[in-house]
Amino acid sequence: MNMQISKEPGISLADALGVKRGAVVSFVGAGGKTTAMFRLAGELTAAGLRVVTTTSTHIAEDQIQLSPAYIHPEKLASLGECLDRHGQCLVAGLPDGKGRVFNISPQVILDLKKRPDVDCILIEADGSKSRPFKAPAPHEPVVLDMTTILVPIVGMNCIGRPLDDVHVHRPEIAAVLADVQVGSTITPEIVARVLSHADGGAKGLPPGARLAPLLNKVDTGDMRYAEEIAAKLMKHSNVDSILVGSVDRDPPILKVWILKEGSA
Repeated sequence: MNMQISKEPGISLADALGVKRGAVVSFVGAGGKTTAMFRLAGELTAAGLRVVTTTSTHIAEDQIQLSPAYIHPEKLASLGECLDRHGQCLVAGLPDGKGRVFNISPQVILDLKKRPDVDCILIEADGSKSRPFKAPAPHEPVVLDMTTILVPIVGMNCIGRPLDDVHVHRPEIAAVLADVQVGSTITPEIVARVLSHADGGAKGLPPGARLAPLLNKVDTGDMRYAEEIAAKLMKHSNVDSILVGSVDRDPPILKVWILKEGSA
């Protein structure tokens, strides 16, 4: 184990994840997936990389505005021009009239990865109904085999709340994975169990991909719980690195534990 811990004043999300040209980063879980995806896109673009953001499921229609540009797969002929102008572009389906924008096909995403004018692809790979914590149903997440970094996210504002429909997306599944009852108080132990579980945050992890849980929405009062979760996650061999921070603030990452060589 090669453990490193970042120090104040923190680092970028891109540096914490060790994202390099050719990366395909998939975000799953709850508590900030979309914000994290577009935050990372902005950081990579600022570093001179050309980035496509997309979804393998759906995103909210009002989240389109988080990207400086948005095109439908039928308009991919204009993608190069879009990337020349903005450095990043959201490629997604058309709005469904009910507040959502749906995914594009895995083949389209694979074709995007093969393009020489696309350096990185960032994918929102499941939904959470705006809850801070979730466990995946049998049909989700939609993590594509081309994924090189899988980032399961949890909002730290779930700690101390009941494991119920108000605070958790699919609480009955989370309860099974954590071996507790629905309605139990959410503890660091419960979060760690779900994030690291092969049917939880690690579900769909492709061979060779890195697993990098992100403990998001941390404020001063939450850091001790985040460190407790991180300590429990370190015991799981499938975890490559652990990030703690708030992706809507500067700096976005306050601490990162790198557990394996080559994780960043």
